[in-house]
Amino acid sequence: MNMKKRWFLCGFFVIGVMGFFPCACAVERTEYRYRSQSESDATGRPVNETFIKPDGTKVVYSSKRLEKAKDTPSSTTLDAPVVDPEQPVIDLRETKANGDVILRATFPEQVVAHVAECVRNEEYDLIWNQLLSVDAKKELQGRGGMKYLNTFFATNRKEVMATLTCMQINLKNGHVMLRKNGETHLTAEFDSTLRGNYRFTTMEFESTPTGMKLVSIR
Repeated sequence: MNMKKRWFLCGFFVIGVMGFFPCACAVERTEYRYRSQSESDATGRPVNETFIKPDGTKVVYSSKRLEKAKDTPSSTTLDAPVVDPEQPVIDLRETKANGDVILRATFPEQVVAHVAECVRNEEYDLIWNQLLSVDAKKELQGRGGMKYLNTFFATNRKEVMATLTCMQINLKNGHVMLRKNGETHLTAEFDSTLRGNYRFTTMEFESTPTGMKLVSIR
């Protein structure tokens, strides 16, 4: 298999693709979702946007990477984080006083957003140190480890960014198929309307005790 198309292993988390849970009573619900500037530019939608879905759910898109999941009966879906505004928020990309960057992800779309920003900024060390699953690192060690990772992204940067941008846009609209693989792994794959336009069409993720991780881009 072509090395460029096969790529490497990474992590991904499974929370977010379980469908709907019935709710016994009518409740007011707000879903908070992150939208990057690159996604805004690609879709023509504003970065910060609020609208009401037909079922009455308020959806808030924001450029701020601040989310905290809340496990309550009012949450009817697992594919979008529900935030309690009164609880402390978590910065998904935190820059410490010494310049160190801490990446946090609980959902696939957050992993995709992190990887896209890291590739855009050529921060491949952050991908290796914080976004890859343990098994992905083990797989890559046999191919040269960090050096292989850097070479992969340097060689395929344009194609990878195209895939990541498309993933960000289409993860929520049905054009990306999400499949569970066991209890902790999930696969996101472009459907037939998109697949032929991209070199890389699939991303794999793993849910770990420290958050969602990337398993592969292929």
